[in-house]
Formats: sequence, structure tokens, C-alpha cells
Amino acid sequence: MWNTRYGMGTMGGRAFPSGAMPISPEEARRLAQAYLDQARPGLSVDAEADPFYGYYTLHVLRDGQIVGMLSVNGYTGQVWMPTWHGTFLRMVYGHGEGHGDASPGRVLPLQ
Repeated sequence: MWNTRYGMGTMGGRAFPSGAMPISPEEARRLAQAYLDQARPGLSVDAEADPFYGYYTLHVLRDGQIVGMLSVNGYTGQVWMPTWHGTFLRMVYGHGEGHGDASPGRVLPLQ
């Protein structure tokens, strides 16, 4: 993963970039959709590209329903579609039941 804040400091022997990401949210969305058009025809990306430390994360949609997620490196434009998340069940926007931080928009795994 490309997390420039919490990563180990290097990725493939190279230091993580720092500073503002040159890839805009709009460009990340365009790159993500181009990837899906080639690799997973019939899927689309949501309109929102959520920025994190060094990358954007976007929901992947089928017929308007969330079916997964993918990330776009904010420095290189590389697209990565993780597969270990499993089936999307629901979004959790906070619950206050002592299960840790569930800030708005955070997807929590099934417990």
C-alpha cells in the first residue's frame, strides 16, 4: 500500500514521496475508471475519490451498488484493486458502542 504517513518509510527500496499529491481527485477517478473499463468491464467508480496519505480510495459500483473498492496512487497514478476485503455488506458511519473509531464513511469489516 502507498500510505505515506503510516507506511514503513520505503516501498520497493524507494523513499515515499512527500508533499501535495500531483494527481487530483478528478484524475484519480478518471484513471480508476480507465482501469475498470480494461480489467473489469461493466463496473464503474463512484463520483467521490476519498484522499488518504499518498493515495485515493474509490468505491467500485455495479448497477449503482457498491461491490468493492480500489485505490489510486496520488503520485504515480498506479491503480490497485485489493481483493482481501471480501463482500461489501454495509457502510458504518459511527456507532459509539466501544468498538473503536468509526468516523463518517469508514468501512468496518464484519466482526
